[in-house]
Amino acid sequence: MESNLFFWLVMNKRPQGSSKLVIWLNGGPGCSSADGYFLESGPLRFVDKKLTINSGGWHEFANIVFLDQPVGTGLSYTTQPLLQSLEEVTNHFLAFLKAFYAIFPERAQDELYLAGESYAGTYIPYFAKGILDHNALASKQTTYNLKGIAIGNGWIDPLHQYTSYIPYVTQHNIATPDLLDALVTQQDRCLDDIRADDRITQYKCEELVQLILQHSMTGDDTPQCTNQYDVRLQDSYPSCGLLWPYELPLMKEYLTRPDVLEALHAKGAQEQWTECSTRVSQSLRYDNSSPSVSLLPGILEKLNVLLFSGDADLICNHIGTEYLISNMTWQGVQGFQNAPDIRWTIEGEPSGVWRQERNLTYVLLYNASHMVPYDTPLAALDMMNRFMGLDHRLQSFTSKLDTDLSEGQLPPGGEVVDIDQPERSLPSYGSAVLLFLVLAVGVGAFMFMKNQQRQRKLGGHDGVQWFPLNNPYNRERELVHTDDLDELVVEGGIHDSDDDEDDNDAFGSQDAQTRRPFSLRR
Repeated sequence: MESNLFFWLVMNKRPQGSSKLVIWLNGGPGCSSADGYFLESGPLRFVDKKLTINSGGWHEFANIVFLDQPVGTGLSYTTQPLLQSLEEVTNHFLAFLKAFYAIFPERAQDELYLAGESYAGTYIPYFAKGILDHNALASKQTTYNLKGIAIGNGWIDPLHQYTSYIPYVTQHNIATPDLLDALVTQQDRCLDDIRADDRITQYKCEELVQLILQHSMTGDDTPQCTNQYDVRLQDSYPSCGLLWPYELPLMKEYLTRPDVLEALHAKGAQEQWTECSTRVSQSLRYDNSSPSVSLLPGILEKLNVLLFSGDADLICNHIGTEYLISNMTWQGVQGFQNAPDIRWTIEGEPSGVWRQERNLTYVLLYNASHMVPYDTPLAALDMMNRFMGLDHRLQSFTSKLDTDLSEGQLPPGGEVVDIDQPERSLPSYGSAVLLFLVLAVGVGAFMFMKNQQRQRKLGGHDGVQWFPLNNPYNRERELVHTDDLDELVVEGGIHDSDDDEDDNDAFGSQDAQTRRPFSLRR
């Protein structure tokens, strides 16, 4: 019996200063990091049914690993039961690190960064804490050179992120009185469940996204709805973004070709490749781990942290990220105190704003979706290079951070949120009674609808499949990290970007359709 984790290693095109190693993770849980490789920060992109070089690939100056995890995700597989908790997932990740450095000892001195998006916002803090705990006990020769973590549109803090949907739809003018009425009613139910047990996800809270999508539906014969990952776009109902990005069928066709799997040394995969595994997400359905926001203050004592958000994402939107920052206490102080907005331009065009203070960097990217590098690859590359301390002047494009701004400004939606929350400590939040009050952009409309809400029964939505974590047990236990998983095998799809041709015909004629569960945080 064994577990197998598949990864791609992309070597940098031209090193700069100290060598960097980035491990990229997609979320879900159960979504393959082929998303990152082919659609976002990897060396290749799909254009007109061909693979082309990605000018915004993060391998410009850094070595990048794209890892399919947990087992059962993408091309990773296991003969054992699937993992059921973040403790187990973290232990597998640490075992992967040990095996990876045994295969590539020359990478051990690279400065290590963990990066990813969406549900990777839950994975990455757990993995970072696992590495820090390992380093605290290991000899100097066996420590990992972890320098920072970067999370894009991450699922980190359910309390503040679930309560961001009402202000987000109000700010983006996609709210109607009926929708606000329904959202306020459902948010009350959501908060009741969070008071009972603050965990990674709540079924009643997941209904908030579904209500927004239902109310956005237009047309009768071929109904359309808002894309939950990019509110600038429409999609067919009830997909509402689940068929996006539109290159997914091409990627599936490519990664199920026998010759491709043989070239990747991935023929041992027991199931056909799919973007997101419902089996993995269902296996983690009853995980009783605490939300990863509880780990961030301790991580910020030792590491640099980058949180970035595309402004067009609904499901893990930027207002929720700003709420969690404003209400989080790290290094003894709550929220940003003296961090001005820093305007940011790429090739002379506005790209977003930065805020930096006490080891935490927050970046809001303009015209970007849930998958930031998909929409703004050069901005994402510049952001990551700057975060890792690389010289942006050596890039093939120009960028600028304008520090000549007055202090005290905030990105849209960044107001301090008056939510009375419990003292968050490890390993659990405890059973304290929580009081919640959301004050946000559009607060007038929110309170009006709150006072006028109709007490009606909302029908359930059996399409919500993204693991509501309904474990009734408490979390009174510490994480136990192991350094060895004897059965874990690392399968490497080793890729050197310099060997690629600019245009490689990758596909046949048939475009497969890819369907994913609702409220999937990839």
